[in-house]
Amino acid sequence: MNFEVSRVSKHILFWLLYLLLWSVHDLNYNSDLFENLKTNCVPFLFYAVLVYANLYVLIPNFLLKRKIPTYILSLLFAVICITLITSQYFSYYFDTIQRISAFFSSLKGMIAILTEVILSLCLSMTLFLLDEWFRKEQLIKEIEQQRLDTQMELSRNNQVSTHFLLNSKNNIYTIVERNSSRGASEGHIFIKSDGMVIKVFINEITYVETANDYVYINTVNKDRYLTLVSLKQISKKLPEEKFIRVHRYYLIGIDHVKKLEGNLIHLGKTKIKISRALKNQVYESIIGNKLIERSNEL
Repeated sequence: MNFEVSRVSKHILFWLLYLLLWSVHDLNYNSDLFENLKTNCVPFLFYAVLVYANLYVLIPNFLLKRKIPTYILSLLFAVICITLITSQYFSYYFDTIQRISAFFSSLKGMIAILTEVILSLCLSMTLFLLDEWFRKEQLIKEIEQQRLDTQMELSRNNQVSTHFLLNSKNNIYTIVERNSSRGASEGHIFIKSDGMVIKVFINEITYVETANDYVYINTVNKDRYLTLVSLKQISKKLPEEKFIRVHRYYLIGIDHVKKLEGNLIHLGKTKIKISRALKNQVYESIIGNKLIERSNEL
């Protein structure tokens, strides 16, 4: 809860500072700072709507799923809509000052607003990426600290020799990996996510997607776990008869396939692209000899 409050506070602080700096910048045109703040409040609400729609709707649903053209078109449409809405607002706000009202209704005025919109988008994206990088760095540090803590605990309890410790850096994961291997035959695995060891049932995993050095494990319950392993590593822990690699970025649970459509696999409402090189192998693994077709037999 404290983390959520902290994140909300950081977002609020960002927009307040940004609003203040932009209003100070507008002192070049209007020497009344309070008036500038009042003028910019509503447009900044529009900008915030665009920023959060991009961060929490467009990026997760399109960009991270590598639907690049859809993402670009959606973002472009959103930017144009916010620009037009803001232009109309300024034109109405300065209705009593004909010269300024006409400017914001003109092409030059819209270009000026478009610049503000793009600047807000780029700045927020930069801060978001920095925040994500910082969180991942923190996660890595926590894992490393857990390694050291467990290594010290093993040393105290088992009186492990110094030579053994120096040559066993990765022994910290032995217990978790043993449990994962045994769990795979028992219907579950264990993963490390958000500083915790989490039990995930294999029959609930719909698909796994790679994200650089991490993978996202998606389940039927809509739970999504981020863990610091590669797609190759996680595939070794899952039963070959239940999971298949369909793309360099995706591993899917065969039991959760609803339908096949060309080079697409439908897992409920989620569509995943099949690699061209793997298409025949994927179809064979999923369908096998269970396809019922019309034959010439009487």
